[in-house]
Amino acid sequence: MQFIFRYISLVVLVSILISCNGQIKTEKPSFDAEKVAGVSKVPIPNEGFSNGFVDKDGSLWFTSNGGGIFHYEGETFKNYTVNNGLSSNQVFCIVSDHENNLWFGTQNGLTKYNRKQFEHISLPYQDTSGVWLDKVYPMINPNAVHSLATDDKHNLWIGTAGGGAYRYDGKNFKSYLTEIGQKQEDSLYHNWIPFIRKDNDGNMWFASMTHGGINRFDGKVFTQYLIKDGLSDSQVRTIYCDKSGKIWMGFNGNRKSGLTVYDGNTFKTYSLNDGLCNPRIRSIYEDKNGKLWLGANLGNLCIFDGQHFTEFNHKGQSFYDVLFIIGDMEGNIWFGGPQGLWKYDGGNVIDMASKE
Repeated sequence: MQFIFRYISLVVLVSILISCNGQIKTEKPSFDAEKVAGVSKVPIPNEGFSNGFVDKDGSLWFTSNGGGIFHYEGETFKNYTVNNGLSSNQVFCIVSDHENNLWFGTQNGLTKYNRKQFEHISLPYQDTSGVWLDKVYPMINPNAVHSLATDDKHNLWIGTAGGGAYRYDGKNFKSYLTEIGQKQEDSLYHNWIPFIRKDNDGNMWFASMTHGGINRFDGKVFTQYLIKDGLSDSQVRTIYCDKSGKIWMGFNGNRKSGLTVYDGNTFKTYSLNDGLCNPRIRSIYEDKNGKLWLGANLGNLCIFDGQHFTEFNHKGQSFYDVLFIIGDMEGNIWFGGPQGLWKYDGGNVIDMASKE
């Protein structure tokens, strides 16, 4: 058994159709989140940062692999942890809904934040007591939420680390994509969905790291794309939809994977032979000039102008292991990962984290 786990050992703590009627909540004490003190630079958590999110009010949120979440409103960072009601300090993703709630995907499931209090909402429980799962837990944990997105009908889509995906309407969970990809040693699929993205037409795209390729949901049916259809690999790590509607995909760096783009009809892949800086693409972002920023696991930040790939370098400094890239409402580009957190204003890179 030498597939996915050999390649994801450095990813930090990173099936059966299940439908659950009724919202399952875990009661927690009430906390006043506004009493959390702020700091001008955010201390780097032990395992660094995992993701970033631009809120509707223009403020920024950053998740971490063990330090909870950080909220930046322009001057200071506020840190929220399990002491404030989070279900876990290991947080992977954030999304907001139509009612202005924030949702956090964590190692212990789903946390809802109504801007005042945190609430743990349990996923339909999946057993992790099998002999094989004991060996790979917590990297494969079907009760952990690794990706979140909302659709045009205000449903919340939840990608798990081994239990496929759920659609949650605020009351009921419905399970999808549990039996795709490659079966594991226990003869079950354990489909791991690390990323979900809505495209410009409202279709939902689901990445699979357990050889399930990429799946598109048009509101009625799922369409799966694999290597035979044009993907460069079946282990998909991240998805990005650019302004023109093209779907860009990053992979785990295995086999012949590269940067693959889908224009709605055909797939095209850029490889190391085309100048790609690193095939282990973890984050993709299109800036205001139409250039793609590419963050890589075990590689440096890179920019693609449509013709050439160039490693991003600022005053002799390169940026390694960038797991997320976002753009704020003022045109700044933020990026980070295990090594820190930075803001690029178009001229200078500002270090926003403290190693103390």
